Amino acid sequence: MVKKNKRYKKAIEWYEKSAKQGCSFAQYCLGYSFENGEGIDQDLGNAIYWYKKAAEDGNRTAQYRIGYFYENERGMRKDIKKAIEWYEISAIQEYNNAQCGLGFIRKRQRNRSRFKQSSLLVELKAFEYYKKSAEKGYLNRIYILGCCYGNEIGTEIDNEKAVELYKGAANKGNKDAQKRLEMMSS
Repeated sequence: MVKKNKRYKKAIEWYEKSAKQGCSFAQYCLGYSFENGEGIDQDLGNAIYWYKKAAEDGNRTAQYRIGYFYENERGMRKDIKKAIEWYEISAIQEYNNAQCGLGFIRKRQRNRSRFKQSSLLVELKAFEYYKKSAEKGYLNRIYILGCCYGNEIGTEIDNEKAVELYKGAANKGNKDAQKRLEMMSS
C-alpha cells in the first residue's frame, strides 16, 4: 500500500531534485520512501540504488540500511560479509543501529563457531559493539553488556559490573534484567 497525499508527493519531488544534485540526506530519504512506499510505489531496487548513493557519500544511516538489506536478503542476495562491511562503516560513525547489528551478527557467529580462537575474536568484537551501544543508553544493550560481564563473553568476569548494568537496565524497565536480578537474589 502506497502512502500518498499532497505532503508525500511534494516531499518526493524535492527529494528527487536534491538527490540528483548529490545531497546524501535527500538520497537517503528517497531510498527510504522507495523502501516503504511513502509517496511513491514501493520499489526495493530503487531503494537500494538511492541508499547506495547516499552510503557512498558517507550517510551513516544509508550505510546501515545497505548492511541490513544484505543481512536480511532484502532486495539483494544475502551476504553476511558485505553486511558486516557496511555495518562497520556506519558503526565507526557512531550509528547505534549499526553497532547493534554488528553485535547480533557477532553473537550468531560465536554460537556457530567451531574454533576456540576465532570464537574468542568474535566475542571480543561483539563485546566492543555491545559496549558502544550500551554507552549510548540503548536499553537492551545495557542488559546484554551485563550478560557479557557476568558470563565472560569478550571480557573477564566482573559480577559487580554485571549487577550494576542489570540494575541500570531494570530501573529503566528492561524485563530481562529484572528477572536476572530476581534470580540472582533468590
